[in-house]
Amino acid sequence: MYKYILLFLGVFTVQGQTVNERDRIVKTYDNALIAYNKEQAVRFYDEQQKRIAEYVAKHPYVKSDRKSLQRIEDDGTPIFYTIYNQGSSNTISTNKLYPGGALGLSVSGTGMTAGVWDGGKVRDTHVEFANNKVILSDAAATLNFHSTHVTGTIIATGISPTRKGIAYNAQAKTYDWDSDYLEMLDFGSQGYLVSNHSYGYVAADLPYNTFGSYDTSSIEDDNVANAYPYYQIVKAAGNDRDDTTIGQVLGKGGYDLLTGSACSKNDIVVAAVMEVSNYLNESSVVMSSFSNFGPTDDGRIKPDISAKGVNVNSTNSTGNNSYIVLQGTSMAAPAITGMILLLQKHFNNLNPGTFMRASTVRGLICHSAKEAGYNPGPDYEYGWGLANAAAAANIITNRNVSTILEENTLANGGTFTKQISISSVQDLAATICWTDPTGNSNGTAEDNRTPRLKNNLDLKILKDGNIYYPWKLDVEDPTAGATNTGDNNVDNVEKVQIYGAEPGVYTIQVTHKGTLTGGSQVFSLIANSANGLSLNTRDYDFDNSIFVYPNPASSVLNFSVKNNIEIKTVTVNDISGKEVFRSNSALDQNQINIANLSAGVYFVSFQSENNTVTKKFIKE
Repeated sequence: MYKYILLFLGVFTVQGQTVNERDRIVKTYDNALIAYNKEQAVRFYDEQQKRIAEYVAKHPYVKSDRKSLQRIEDDGTPIFYTIYNQGSSNTISTNKLYPGGALGLSVSGTGMTAGVWDGGKVRDTHVEFANNKVILSDAAATLNFHSTHVTGTIIATGISPTRKGIAYNAQAKTYDWDSDYLEMLDFGSQGYLVSNHSYGYVAADLPYNTFGSYDTSSIEDDNVANAYPYYQIVKAAGNDRDDTTIGQVLGKGGYDLLTGSACSKNDIVVAAVMEVSNYLNESSVVMSSFSNFGPTDDGRIKPDISAKGVNVNSTNSTGNNSYIVLQGTSMAAPAITGMILLLQKHFNNLNPGTFMRASTVRGLICHSAKEAGYNPGPDYEYGWGLANAAAAANIITNRNVSTILEENTLANGGTFTKQISISSVQDLAATICWTDPTGNSNGTAEDNRTPRLKNNLDLKILKDGNIYYPWKLDVEDPTAGATNTGDNNVDNVEKVQIYGAEPGVYTIQVTHKGTLTGGSQVFSLIANSANGLSLNTRDYDFDNSIFVYPNPASSVLNFSVKNNIEIKTVTVNDISGKEVFRSNSALDQNQINIANLSAGVYFVSFQSENNTVTKKFIKE
């Protein structure tokens, strides 16, 4: 509630996300879950309206144009929203995707749409928003400079070339921040892919336990993410680090300042850095004085990513030809929102009719980031580093050739493996990311270290008896560098990075701890190396080479296998993860007898010599 694609030889379409493509996404969503979330949200809002009315009656004049009362906690604490306001394209390399750019892609966001929630009405008549680029989508009536600036950072046409938006040929559906959760549930139900939220709590006078806490706003954003797996929410980290009136700043060195939906598991939370005109190394990226540092109370890597948020020049609401320079994480977040539109469009150009899941986009952005900060790997200041749209686009471009970008399903008790190889000494990296189920609230506890993670997936890379583990951070020592000495049990983005990897065959392995909520977990896998991976093409298209039918099935489940792939093992697990069928040899006529199974949802896994793929089916 408080929030917040390839160099390609050939012909491709320049059409954007069509109604049919959005409908195809919508058909994959769980209608029962969506209905439940909406019902609960309506009940919550009705109760909050009563609480707010009572509070306002006792505290007149609590609202202003920069602050809005949004919620009263159970303990009576009022929660206010405020705007986060304090060469973006060059900094995150999106200019290399444009027509005439270094990658030769001609991607500018044509046909794509971003959602923008902010503090008021966008000046839709601005010259930068001509031709109905801005769709006013609620009853917001008061023009707002911040909303207009944020929207321009994403989609401004470039009438003034120095103020051109990141995805300058895209559109935006805009809303004010009131009732954002209900409106986001509706936005996601239409198959849209990304929205921007450059606002958050008024940090001054918040109880100490609020900072880093997984709370109502965090839960709401994760509810949206789980209801709509293709919809990515982008959230500004906040601007309180240089505010000496906030006691938590003093004595914590600017750490532990994230609040609300910035503590969700599935949002991309954006930190603000200075403009980077020429990246040479990590020292080229300079943190702003105000951008909030993590961690969350359970030690997750937040913020996720960094972008320019200092001296950003964009549209203003005071006139149709007016511009203004602002700074803040509010200005950094829309750069990432625009970047997502470009990456999704690029992927769609090469894979007509399809788009990436949010977990794939989020994992790709984190995986491809440029190093930033004092120590190698991620940190609680810059997240995974400086966003790098060019590197992300190249991973999409070379997908199935020399990079991995795919979506898989891990069943309860399952193990996913994939073999890759490199032919010379070079850096090698693999990342997994998943939309983790909504967790439990921190309650009123201060610095509750209990992981909010529900499905704890584990990524490793194996070679010649050696095990390479993912990066992880120490919540008790936020200034310390990341280590890669063991499992990461808190993050739903895990990255294994091997510097100077020796030539040879490596095995990417994904397993899990405990029991998976829902019986399985879809995860995204991204991998690349400095000079390109060598992929086993027979097994690489394994997922697309197996088809199960009919689905639902009553007595027999058939499967077809293409590309001469040899199946070594077939197993069936129920939704709890219990194995109910196993065959360690070829099956007659590619059939599985399921007549004795109870009605319900099951997962059938096919294992070849190097890979495992899991398909879901329904037993009638």
